[in-house]
Amino acid sequence: MDQFKVQSELLKWLEEFVEAPNPSLGNWAPCPYARKARIDNQIKIEFIESVCRYRDSYEEILKDYEVVIYCFDHTKITGQDLAEWVRHENNIIIPNNYVILEDHPDTIEEINGVTMNFGQCGLLIVQELNRLNTASEQLKSKGYYDTWTKENLEDVVNWRFKNDT
Repeated sequence: MDQFKVQSELLKWLEEFVEAPNPSLGNWAPCPYARKARIDNQIKIEFIESVCRYRDSYEEILKDYEVVIYCFDHTKITGQDLAEWVRHENNIIIPNNYVILEDHPDTIEEINGVTMNFGQCGLLIVQELNRLNTASEQLKSKGYYDTWTKENLEDVVNWRFKNDT
């Protein structure tokens, strides 16, 4: 995996897709907070060899960043195995106020007809749970989730609140 190319493409995807208003999402950006986090240098991008051997000190790594994105070669793990691994890890870290969101090119995440995946490699997105849930509540009050199905809400958002510390 060419790390320079992946990082360049990831930043381009953040700017052109994740931060950009989308008509199918009620003219909301897929992540309305991503632009500010990127501009404020609050997103750290790391590369890891293997998801299964990955475990960081979240408190230490998120001390200086709001979001850490770990990029990895998705061909080394299936989308289903990644989802199971992330569920297991979240059971361990959620009580400590951290959460991992995963993105695997073979597990398509679609919201109102919009494919949300990066697609070029696997991603583990680590954040503080309370901060993420507070942002979700703010977005909900502004109508951000109005175009989402109940299934989308359950898969992407609601499960985090059920596990909130």
